[in-house]
Amino acid sequence: MNLRDVAITVFFLWIFIDAIVVFRHKTGNAENRDHFSLRLLMIGGPLAWSISIALAFSTIGTIHWVALQTAGLVVMGIGIAVRSTAIIQLGRFHTPNVAVRSDHQLKQTGLYRYVRHPSYLGALIAFLGFGFALGNWLSVVAMMTITPCIYLYRIHEEDAALSAELGEEYRQYCLRTKRLIPRVY
Repeated sequence: MNLRDVAITVFFLWIFIDAIVVFRHKTGNAENRDHFSLRLLMIGGPLAWSISIALAFSTIGTIHWVALQTAGLVVMGIGIAVRSTAIIQLGRFHTPNVAVRSDHQLKQTGLYRYVRHPSYLGALIAFLGFGFALGNWLSVVAMMTITPCIYLYRIHEEDAALSAELGEEYRQYCLRTKRLIPRVY
């Protein structure tokens, strides 16, 4: 088994487990404030993965450096760890759809002390690592062109929903923390 195959296996195992964990907290329609971002994730994500994997089997853009693929696997693991930690820290307030529960509490500790959307940061780090682990530059480009656009739209929806529901407390939190990258964005 080569590193590309290991990356694909680890990736789909993570996606499967992540989906089980995340979708157990799906909210009802009354709390749902999602304007197509979940659908976008469910369509755009697999599209990006499929394109990236297909490109990995092409000779165009092939990375002939095992160390870079290995580093990609490590980066993917770090991203999975960041995302998993963020999901655990947010607990039942982490839902697959954009939702604000009636008893919603703003999380400002752990990873949420540094960025507002650490689970998305973790996912994007994992996707970047996956692209490199696939061993193809075009896989990296495809993955990191499509998925950030989807997540930026999702972040916009979540920020709007949380700001509308939590008001000044959330706006003050936004002044103290960046969306994805501490002190940068």
